[in-house]
Amino acid sequence: MLYACAALAWLAAPLTARAKPAKSPTPAPTPAPTPAETGPVVTQDDLESTTGKDLQLSPDNAGRADALAEFIHGSIAEENADNDSALDDYRKVLAVDPAAKIRDEDGSDTLTLLSAKVAFTLAQKGDTASGIDLLKDTVKASPKDATAYFYLSQLYGKSLGKYDIALKYAGQALDLDPANFNYYAANYEFNLDLGDTKKADEILDRASKVESDDPQFWLDLGDLYISRNVKDNHTIPPDDLKKMNEVFQKSVALAGNDPLVLLKVADFDLMTRQAADAIPLYQKALALNKNPSDPAFIEAHQKLANSLMIAGKKDDAIKVLEDLVKDDPLSSSGYEMLGKLYIEKQDFAHALGPLQQNLLLNPGDPRNYMAVTDIMIRLKKFGDAANVMNDAHRKFPEMPLITYRYAVALMEAKKNDEALATFNEAESEAKMTQKDLLDGQFYYDYGSAAGNAGQIDRATELLSQCIKLDPAGKSLAPYNGSAYNDLGYLWVDHDQKIDEGGDLIQRALEMEPGNPAYLDSLGWFYFKKGQFDKALEQLLKSAQASKPEDPGVDDHIAQTYEKLGKLPEALGYWQKAVTLDPDNKDIAKRYDAAKQKSAEAKVAPGH
Repeated sequence: MLYACAALAWLAAPLTARAKPAKSPTPAPTPAPTPAETGPVVTQDDLESTTGKDLQLSPDNAGRADALAEFIHGSIAEENADNDSALDDYRKVLAVDPAAKIRDEDGSDTLTLLSAKVAFTLAQKGDTASGIDLLKDTVKASPKDATAYFYLSQLYGKSLGKYDIALKYAGQALDLDPANFNYYAANYEFNLDLGDTKKADEILDRASKVESDDPQFWLDLGDLYISRNVKDNHTIPPDDLKKMNEVFQKSVALAGNDPLVLLKVADFDLMTRQAADAIPLYQKALALNKNPSDPAFIEAHQKLANSLMIAGKKDDAIKVLEDLVKDDPLSSSGYEMLGKLYIEKQDFAHALGPLQQNLLLNPGDPRNYMAVTDIMIRLKKFGDAANVMNDAHRKFPEMPLITYRYAVALMEAKKNDEALATFNEAESEAKMTQKDLLDGQFYYDYGSAAGNAGQIDRATELLSQCIKLDPAGKSLAPYNGSAYNDLGYLWVDHDQKIDEGGDLIQRALEMEPGNPAYLDSLGWFYFKKGQFDKALEQLLKSAQASKPEDPGVDDHIAQTYEKLGKLPEALGYWQKAVTLDPDNKDIAKRYDAAKQKSAEAKVAPGH
């Protein structure tokens, strides 16, 4: 019972020392302890700060004077952590004045019932019945005090589970004080405890008709509506959403320039997928806030960015997050969200910085290493990616996924022998602790590493395992037919099973028609078969479809033109290939040989 619990937080705690130290007591029939025994002394002036007016007694009322003395003794005992003595003294007070009130524990001017404090302490000690009797005496002494009925309802409901009796007292409290939200919450929850959702809903409707100028009343009521209507993966019925909006809008109308209220309503709008309504509320709350380091408002920046994202305003969301990390450079979640936004925009160069910053702030989360590595690979920073995953592998040595991703980074960095050894390590680890990791994608990557290392038989075995596990290629990135294409190309390129390799490449194209990598493989198959015109046709299609340009395809086109005796065209494509991949020694070697051949042809007889 969320709201009731909040209202009763101080009651639920055992008797503890009061916040304000007591001083020496005024003379009373009961002898007071000496200062040496009690520590701080209590003065008459201090009694007003610890008791209500009904404990400020006239001199001729001996009984009330005794009660005052007992209250003082109880306060001193509580100050000295003698809770049993304090409880006895407070019960003596209540024997004289069952409706006695004390100042609330928060030090405000609010007064509350001493009987409630004692009753809940007794309930904690297992004597709920005595606590109930004390509160019933309070009801008799002060039948118009709604709080006594409310506390009775809580004891019957929370301590005894007697929800029908609890509901009766909660109803009486509400009838006496229909402006107090806690009483609506109690009635609502007890009706739910009794399984009567219809009456619970009637309580919400009754609360929505209250004439209250307190924005917190409407916020709290809105929270009850949220607990009633907002469920995971469930759409809120339009009529219910309309009611909720009306309640929260009353909070906004009454809040004025209270940024905390605006934040709460904005959170509701975001939660209920009304991002367009949340955006101006977050913006106004952030503009009104005077403390940019307040955690609630730091989080509000992220929620505003999320709202803007939902509304399709990614650039605005990025601006909000850039401002956030400028104001709070330790906001790891801000960096993470900013990186993801840049990724959604395909702006990988700008995504890397925030993700690296998030990794620096949260090096204990293995996901952060993988996020940075993914971007580095996209940016072709393969050596950096391998270094990052090496750090992760050292930090998380028994995580097969980390070992696997480290192997992929090594493969991309063309550290083939290290990559194969690391794939083997990842496979061994996964067989023991994470067998589901060993899917088609794992064996595809493993097979690719073996192929890069020139281990054709091993690559054939691993890519075949990939196809066996996932014949439709649904688990493979980036394309469904990758395993068929790569195995086919491997055989064709190494002059092994050329016809079978061509069949596999055709199978890949059936799964992904127009895929530039598969078109390149098919062109290379025709090249190996000596069908150079067919090869050129497919390779040019591949080059046209490749975004960005692929130096490997340009190299294949150049070799094909050379076979067709068109050396100038070949030189043009080799020049493009070398420009795109200046570190590829094989392409550079073929280009140099072609240039030499061209030069020799120009000086030959007849030229």
